[in-house]
Amino acid sequence: MRLRDKLIALCALVAAVPLATVGLLTVRWNQDALEDEIRARQDAVAHHAAQTLAADLGGLVQRVDGAAGTFAWGTLSDEEARGALGLVGRQDDRVKIVALLDEQGKLRFSTRDFLAPAAPGAGPSLRAERPDVEQFVARAPVWRALAEGSGVVVVSPVYPGPKGGRPSFSLAMPRKGPDATGFVVAAEVELGELASRVVRGAERARVTVVDAEGHVVVDTGPLPDQPGTDQRGRAVVRDFRARQPGNARRYAEGGRTTIAAYAPVGTLGWGVIVERDAREAFAPASRMRLLTLAWTLVCTAVAMLLAVLFARRLTGALARLADGARELGKGKLDHRVEVSGRDEVAELGRTLNTMGSELLASRDEILRWNKELEQRVEERTRELKEAQAQLLQAQKLAALGQLGAGVAHEINNPLGGVIGHAQLLLASRTEGDREYKSLKCIEDGARRASTIVQNLLRFSVQHAEAVHSKVDLNRMLRDTLTLTEQALADAKITVEWKLAEPAPQARGDAGQLAQVVLNLVSNARTAMKAAGGTLTFETLGAGAVPEGAVDEARATLVAFRVRDTGKGIAPEHGARIFEPFFTTKDEWSNVGLGLSVSYRIVGDHGGSIAVDSTVGHGSTFTVYLQPA
Repeated sequence: MRLRDKLIALCALVAAVPLATVGLLTVRWNQDALEDEIRARQDAVAHHAAQTLAADLGGLVQRVDGAAGTFAWGTLSDEEARGALGLVGRQDDRVKIVALLDEQGKLRFSTRDFLAPAAPGAGPSLRAERPDVEQFVARAPVWRALAEGSGVVVVSPVYPGPKGGRPSFSLAMPRKGPDATGFVVAAEVELGELASRVVRGAERARVTVVDAEGHVVVDTGPLPDQPGTDQRGRAVVRDFRARQPGNARRYAEGGRTTIAAYAPVGTLGWGVIVERDAREAFAPASRMRLLTLAWTLVCTAVAMLLAVLFARRLTGALARLADGARELGKGKLDHRVEVSGRDEVAELGRTLNTMGSELLASRDEILRWNKELEQRVEERTRELKEAQAQLLQAQKLAALGQLGAGVAHEINNPLGGVIGHAQLLLASRTEGDREYKSLKCIEDGARRASTIVQNLLRFSVQHAEAVHSKVDLNRMLRDTLTLTEQALADAKITVEWKLAEPAPQARGDAGQLAQVVLNLVSNARTAMKAAGGTLTFETLGAGAVPEGAVDEARATLVAFRVRDTGKGIAPEHGARIFEPFFTTKDEWSNVGLGLSVSYRIVGDHGGSIAVDSTVGHGSTFTVYLQPA
């Protein structure tokens, strides 16, 4: 098989087949997504219709019930009771009959008994014929209302209106008199233009409103069922009555498949069912599927055509390169390959044409690499020497620490004896004795010396690895300062304290943090050596760190600050102060490792060091640590 044929086959595998596969998967995904959207839209229509009915009929029921609840029916005279019934009936023009019944279910008054036609502008007329009233009383849920008690509104199933009129339903509202006598205020409500309100937004769907028993209230289908028709046999009505969860779903009944959604109507117990033929509802999804398949086929055909054209162009360029390589192999170095374009094949042709000049460039590149390698070796050698010097300094510090620990241990034992004897002598004397004040000075001095020795011993004990525990920053600063307070006093440096309460608790190694403090104090003392000054120690609890562009990310940390009034740090040196062996001091003992070691220790603790310095005004070092 020739290369061109292989390329065509490869393009078919890597382009046409995946394109077709993706197209089919896209069809399936888009169809599912569109069907889900159609179902969601039908759900929205059902819920909107239910909310509309709930707002309309629910408001009517509340107004009628509210009006009926404003009267103490057991205390009203007949004339007052008739007037009260009239007021209840005029709450809405759909209320056609209002009646008052006693606890035996007997009719006492109704709109038939007393109301004349309403005057113009006075509201709806509530006249009704006697047979209509008797039929209404028979249908009203009076006994259910009496059984449930005062404070409820009982709704009846929907029934045809008087003399074939519009569908109606009745309300029964039980009330109690002062002597616990029961009354029921009943009202008949005509549904009116209910169908026009529920079909908004669902013009191409069948909308059916059913009551809690599954009987038709309103049906907008092409062959609508009459109000009161029993539809409990329909699957969607069964799901509604069972309160099945979920959105619109398919139902197959009577040889046709529909998509139906339902929603409850407020507290009436009714339900709105929105139904639509499945083929009609999903017609957009079917059109989308056919359109996507057609475009997939077109794109696959275009991909195959492009693959053939690409294979022809590539094999032609490769043939020219092969001819040029053969000419160069024969020694014809002046032969040049004709190239065009900016693809890889054209680049290969240019490479063949410039091979001679590239040999010289390659030799120069090798020389440059050798020089760069030599420079890198020198840099690595210098870094190794610096690391060796740092290691040597660390070993010296460790030796000094061990020596300090031994000396501290040897001094601590005699100090204990001095303190003990001083206490024995003080116990045998009173404050008025001549020797008491001298003995007290001996005890205080020995205790201070013991404290310094204990802190020196604690600082000298260094672990191979940091042992992190809860560290009281206030106590750590005070204990560490005892090791150098005499040197500070000799340098005329005043110490100020700004310690937070309660004391901030950090997680770290107390010995290593003490080493950081000593390094910062040593630098501050050197900076103020000429004229003395003030050294301030400050601790900050979590949340007390100032917010801002720099410190905002550290607002959950704890911190301590060491602030001096020395000569400050020049701006050009600020970026290098944490480098090993960098120092601006002129003393032989300052090797430039203090801040470098402190930076490493704080970094190992998961913290950071911030520096704020002004030349001539001093420096502030803030150490941020993780809270315990």
